[in-house]
Amino acid sequence: MFDYVTCELPLPDGRHVPKDSFQTKSLWCSMDLFTITASGRLIFHKRRYYLFSEANSRPPEHICDLDMNYHGDIKILGTAKDGSLACYAVRFTHGTVEWIRSFEQLPELHRIWLTERGAIVQ
Repeated sequence: MFDYVTCELPLPDGRHVPKDSFQTKSLWCSMDLFTITASGRLIFHKRRYYLFSEANSRPPEHICDLDMNYHGDIKILGTAKDGSLACYAVRFTHGTVEWIRSFEQLPELHRIWLTERGAIVQ
């Protein structure tokens, strides 16, 4: 499982990736929705789910938006408009994005750690 991430910040390599096309396994892996805002904050979009049946097909209901005040690194993956894989590491320091880097630019140990562990947990 994974979570969906919308990224409102520009990407460092100028690639054209739809801002709402990212996924991550660095957070809760519960198919939840998150946004990295233009101001660099990680926002969780809390939703209420309903059991699905033939009689009840209610979609999830938005409850509220919570600022995660996240501190650590997450790995986000998306598909660029040219169809290629776009993979980035995003570092949050005390709740705000410090940097976004192409995953390939990270030192090998950092890439391995993010891939195997998922994230630097707060």
